[in-house]
Amino acid sequence: MSSSESGRQFINQPRQVVGEALEGCARLRHPDGSGVRLSDPASGMRLVVRDDWARDQVALISGGGSGHEPAHAGFVGAGMLTAAVCGELFASPTVDAVLAAIREVTGEAGALLIVKNYTGDRLNFGLAAERARQEGFKVEMVIVADDVALPDNPQPRGLAGTLLVHKVTGALAARGAGLKEITAVARRVADSCSTLGVAFNVGRHPGKPREQRAPELGLGIHGEPGAMALELGSDSGTHGVHAVMDTVVTALVQGHSRKDVGGDLPASGHLLLINDLGGCSALERSLLLEEALTHPSLQALGIHAVVGPQPLMTSLDMHGFSLTLLPLDSLLDEALSASCAPVAWPGVQPVTPLAHFTPSQDAVRTASDEASDARRAQAKADCQERAARGVKSRAGLPGDPQVEQRLRAALEILLASEADLDRLDAISGDGDTGSTFASGARAVIEALEDCELACGDSGELMTTIGKQLAHGMGGSSGVLLSTLFTAAATRWKEQSDAHGQAPLGQRWHDALSHGVARMQHYGGASRGDRSLLDALLPALEALQESVQSDQQGDQSASPAESRQEIRAGRVDWAAMARAARQGADATAEMAKARAGRSAYVPSAHLVGNSDPGAEAVARVFEALADAAEEAAG
Repeated sequence: MSSSESGRQFINQPRQVVGEALEGCARLRHPDGSGVRLSDPASGMRLVVRDDWARDQVALISGGGSGHEPAHAGFVGAGMLTAAVCGELFASPTVDAVLAAIREVTGEAGALLIVKNYTGDRLNFGLAAERARQEGFKVEMVIVADDVALPDNPQPRGLAGTLLVHKVTGALAARGAGLKEITAVARRVADSCSTLGVAFNVGRHPGKPREQRAPELGLGIHGEPGAMALELGSDSGTHGVHAVMDTVVTALVQGHSRKDVGGDLPASGHLLLINDLGGCSALERSLLLEEALTHPSLQALGIHAVVGPQPLMTSLDMHGFSLTLLPLDSLLDEALSASCAPVAWPGVQPVTPLAHFTPSQDAVRTASDEASDARRAQAKADCQERAARGVKSRAGLPGDPQVEQRLRAALEILLASEADLDRLDAISGDGDTGSTFASGARAVIEALEDCELACGDSGELMTTIGKQLAHGMGGSSGVLLSTLFTAAATRWKEQSDAHGQAPLGQRWHDALSHGVARMQHYGGASRGDRSLLDALLPALEALQESVQSDQQGDQSASPAESRQEIRAGRVDWAAMARAARQGADATAEMAKARAGRSAYVPSAHLVGNSDPGAEAVARVFEALADAAEEAAG
């Protein structure tokens, strides 16, 4: 059950949540080394003040009810606010708290109060400003009313556009501008920016159930009614972002066009702020960004820069977003892009045309690759020539030159075992192991019939098999076995020069062991996890034992004969098949799987039934052993 359904929240006591949240944020310092100070809780006020403030510039003070974090306390720092005055959730701070903030940070340069257009904020900040002037402070106040949801509203609400006023005035104050200039620019920004939001629900107050509301266009950040309810026509829990964005943008552009900002609004050069109201995932925010930047109406306005998409002025965990438009000029562009300390400010990002590239499907070519291709081409030509003459391909494997014969035997047993392996997998999985291995076998057989397998070049053979399994087998098994053959081929080629005189059996063991190790590295399975490794690893151990037996030499043979047998690298295929079979049968006694889908199956369904992957491996080695015996026959 999700937190929204259960009502659970990460809080202690609802009445303490604001103070505790501010204390948590105040423990961290900005990247420039500065931080903030908090008013003593005993004062009953919640003031957040820059700790590096010297009162030598115009002070910028904002605030309002809490629940809109990171606004406004999260924007206190060099280049933005000097102080934030925080009230209770959705409640304006008191006059005394605002006045205390003015007294704390205002010097000879004066202070600017940046206030959202809500009755409580206007009254409390306004009276505090009047009392501060009586005390001799130079104080100005700018009211932000950027909401365009209600065209006939005589008192538009202050929304996320307030943050653009913070940023622009912060940059001006940082470079030493005077109170009169800063106030004039602040009013211009406040008057020219437009904001509209949409939400699926209202924010959830700590410790209280969420109020059930229909999705609304223009839903207020305190849960005030919006301009209209949206009929989205979906019961699936998902709603087409394209249609929602079109509704928001159409209304926003209409409202923005009604603004009188010294004449007609510019046809280009707008900044777009995308604000998460508190409940959107990062994935949703990226989709909102794409939909906004590709909307024809916003493209016509000319969106040159974007702030967000990020939670900037939220409404607790309201699942919605707002868009803010601001016409740009050189002064605003420079001020918005100026550096600042608060990490809550995401910065301004220029908009650039979308650029695509076509991913390369081919590996980087080297001289070695060219030589390898030449060998493969010659091998294919030889194969086709022999096939035309009715002669079967012959090439050497350790201990047995009949590679193609054994390869066919292994592939054919996988095809013949498809139904058996599927039935076995149906007990512990989704019943597709047989068809998956058969698909891989068909892909390799097709390459063999097309003379694309260089059976006389072990490294190239494993490379090609790895590619065929990756494309033709599917599922995790295809990727894992492709990894095995690809890594084994890499090791084989690395050791070709250094170990050209080593027994072929040893080289095969080293290559395959390396491939298995890489497969385990990526797949995460180990011996005893009830997987194909429980048959494959015992077979490799048997191969190593046969190699070690070869290296001891035949004491009755002449030195020349012994060296020839060592180079031939005799392999006891029967021993490898027995080891693989024992390993596969042992999986039937494993009551718990720790890899693959079997890990989620009760032990009662596993005991008595072998793992289908291990069974497939065992059957392959048995087929190889039979082919070796037939060839020796």
